[in-house]
Amino acid sequence: MNKIIIEVTSDGWETAVTINGKEYKEKHVATAFGSESIEGNFESEDDIPEEVYDALNSSFPFECMQALYSIED
Repeated sequence: MNKIIIEVTSDGWETAVTINGKEYKEKHVATAFGSESIEGNFESEDDIPEEVYDALNSSFPFECMQALYSIED
C-alpha cells in the first residue's frame, strides 16, 4: 500500500512516504526565518513519482506549523 504520513507540531514536521513498500522520510524544523530540512530529501529520490513529490512540496505543513505556533501560550 502506498501512503503519506505527515506529523506537524509547532517545532516542525516529519513526513514519511511509502511507495511500493519502500519508505522515505524527511524532517523539517522551525527556524527564526521559516524552516529548514534536517533529514532526508524527497527531491533526490528517483523512486518517488513526480505527482507525489509535487504534493509533498506544498506549503501545507509549514502553514500548519505556523498556525500551531501562533496559538501556543
